[in-house]
Amino acid sequence: MIFLGKTIQSIADENIYPFLNNLLQSEEDAVVIETLRNISILADMGVERKYFPGLQKVLYHKNIGIARNSLDFLREMSPGLVKGIELKNDIWKSMYPFFCVQASSSSLIAIDSLKILDTFLDYGIVGDYKNLQKALLHKNDKVAQLTLDVLRRIKGLTNEAKVERVEPGGVESRKQKVEKVPQKVYQPIKEKLLEEPVQRREELQNRIIDVLNKNPSYVEDLKKIKSKYRI
Repeated sequence: MIFLGKTIQSIADENIYPFLNNLLQSEEDAVVIETLRNISILADMGVERKYFPGLQKVLYHKNIGIARNSLDFLREMSPGLVKGIELKNDIWKSMYPFFCVQASSSSLIAIDSLKILDTFLDYGIVGDYKNLQKALLHKNDKVAQLTLDVLRRIKGLTNEAKVERVEPGGVESRKQKVEKVPQKVYQPIKEKLLEEPVQRREELQNRIIDVLNKNPSYVEDLKKIKSKYRI
């Protein structure tokens, strides 16, 4: 673990916030807009504006809408009165898709984004990473290899989570439950099948007796047949 002994918040101060400031200077409007959205999440949680000096530069962005958003954030964010903000893991988890998309950007940005994702994994934070697979095809070999490492770590963590959620008793317990259900369901059917031949035999006998009672001549004929074939 690279940041052993540090809190996720101290890592954010040293690495994540500077990374977001860097993205504010992107020439792509879509990247700046998405970065501002993530900064707005942090602002709502009480993060101070001193961590985002890049917002000042965005005030002069060629896109007037982006410039005005930057102004709104600067006006709304705390000037430094809130101390000791410790963001919950859910906040970082919500920003996961953003960092995954940035992993497909230019090499330097992609590597920084992957380092942040790897740091999140150190703290067991995993969010929506479906777009991260695109970075496997990055033209930079180092980015592609880092992406593979991060995806393998994510797979390991998600598999561990699935194992932890397995119900007590394990496979044997579930097997017993599966075996009990058919026994319960099929027992009445089994009893019905055992009873049915007896009922049918009795029903047939009653019908024969009824026929013989109504036709006495049949009884005499049967006696003759029986005596004829008696051994």
